[in-house]
Order: sequence, then structure tokens, then C-alpha cells
Amino acid sequence: MSATVIQNSLQGRRVFSVPTISTAKKFIRKMRGGSQAILIQCDDEEYVVVKMLGSPQGANILANEIIGGVIANEAGLPVVPGGCVYLSDDFIDKNPSLWFETPLGRRRPNAGLHFGSAFLGEMAGPNRPTDFISRSRVSAIRNRSDFLGMYVMDIWANHQDHRQAIFRTSDDGRGLDACFIDHGHMFGGPNWNFTEYSGVTYHLEPSLYSGLFQPAAVADWISHYEDVLPKALAYAVSLVPSKWYKGNIDLLEQELLCRLARLQQLIEADTTAAWRFTQRSTANDQLLPHFGIHHLGATE
Repeated sequence: MSATVIQNSLQGRRVFSVPTISTAKKFIRKMRGGSQAILIQCDDEEYVVVKMLGSPQGANILANEIIGGVIANEAGLPVVPGGCVYLSDDFIDKNPSLWFETPLGRRRPNAGLHFGSAFLGEMAGPNRPTDFISRSRVSAIRNRSDFLGMYVMDIWANHQDHRQAIFRTSDDGRGLDACFIDHGHMFGGPNWNFTEYSGVTYHLEPSLYSGLFQPAAVADWISHYEDVLPKALAYAVSLVPSKWYKGNIDLLEQELLCRLARLQQLIEADTTAAWRFTQRSTANDQLLPHFGIHHLGATE
């Protein structure tokens, strides 16, 4: 895939709506996961998944969410639309089930602006989105090549968790569309501590990557990111509310620009782990051909 083909395929996909502000109206339920996100309905009747300020996962979860979502969107990858959601004292006090659960007991979140992402699709029924994909349904995903682009971005961003996505029936009912979620552990994790953990950034279903790891395709994504990420990063950083992070966000930006300059080397360093990861697949579903590994300069 050439860089021109990549760019042309990304038109019309910029849907991240920061700094839109909605107000929580109705608490629905708590979601699964360590961030203890909640599902709510806002005053505009839309359903939103909210990650709250003060998350037990770490100080920079909300900053990572907004930066990761904006950058991925600016680069043309499919991400769930996001923005700011206001939780009032009255809303928090009336819904103690949304409070954080900690080893020391329940802790009340503070009122103010929190990060919300849209709940895509139907709340119930056969078209309800899911974050699980079986091997038998992978072939139905129409934008599966985006998983390679997201992998390259996650390597650059030092994502310290498995890549997550949601899958929903496409509008024409003929397949599945994947959309990436949960960027809280990008950028060195919740505390911005950059440490390389090879092989971590993949989705847990390895067959998603079948046939994608071609040297030319990887090179095209790197070239595309070298063009768009510096401007996208500056834009994303400018949107982060000061209360959503602890640390020096300017140093974070500098570190990420340095990583972009050596993205090819970062990919090469991860290739050996990628090869081991792909061996979890079947012998007939080999994901990374031998010539691809040698081309990228990694050992067997």
C-alpha cells in the first residue's frame, strides 16, 4: 500500500470532537476494566462512556485518552469520537455506584470535566458492538488493514497495553467495522514512563494481523506518520486541560518527536517479539513471512 493510497483511504474519517462539552444526565452502569469507566446518558440524549478524573490507573489516563484519540483521528485511523463531559456534584452524589472502588473503600470522584467517548451502535440486540472478535469472524472485518497502522502508531507511542477495539456490524450489514478504543496506556503508560515491552501492543486475537506485516506496507505507514504526526501531536497537546495530567507535557512532546525520528528502529526492535507472537497462530495462518523479518533487519 503506497502512502498516497493510505492518504486517499482516510478521507472523511475525522470524527474526534474535542473540546465538545456535554453534561451527564443519567447514570446507566459501570463498565468493565481497571479505569472504572461509567456509561451515562448526557443532556443531548447521547450515550457516552466516561473515564473520570482521578482514575486509580494513574495520573495521566485522561490526557493519554485525548492525545491518543486526537492523534489517531488526525492520522486517519478509526477511533471512537470523544470529548469533555461535565459531572456535577449533584449527579455524583445521587449515583454512588459510579464512585471509584479502591482497596481502602469507595472514593468519590470530583465534580468537573471528565473524558467521554461515544457509545457506538445499539445498546442491546444483535448489532450491539463488542470488544471480542473470534477467529472465524476476522475475515468479515472490512478495515482490517488499519490494525497494522495502529500497531505502528502504538510502537511509536510506547503503548504499554494490548490494543483494544470494538467491532460492530457495518451500515450496509455486509461485514464488520473495527474502531479503536482505550488509549490510556499510550505514551509510556499512565505515568509517562517510557519502557520498551516488546510484543505487548497487539490485539489479543493474533489472526487479525494475518498477511498484514509486509515490509512495504510498514514503510508506507512510517512515511505517513512522519508527515502527519508532528502537527497532530502539537494540536492534541494543546487540547489537554491542565487538570488532566501531572508532569511536563512539553517533555512528553519532545520524547515523542524523538521516537518518531527513530520509528523504523523501534519497529525493528519489536519484530522478533512480533514473530514469536504470530507463532500462536496456526501453521496455515502465518502472519509474518520470513522474508519480512529479514527485510526489517530483525533476527529470527
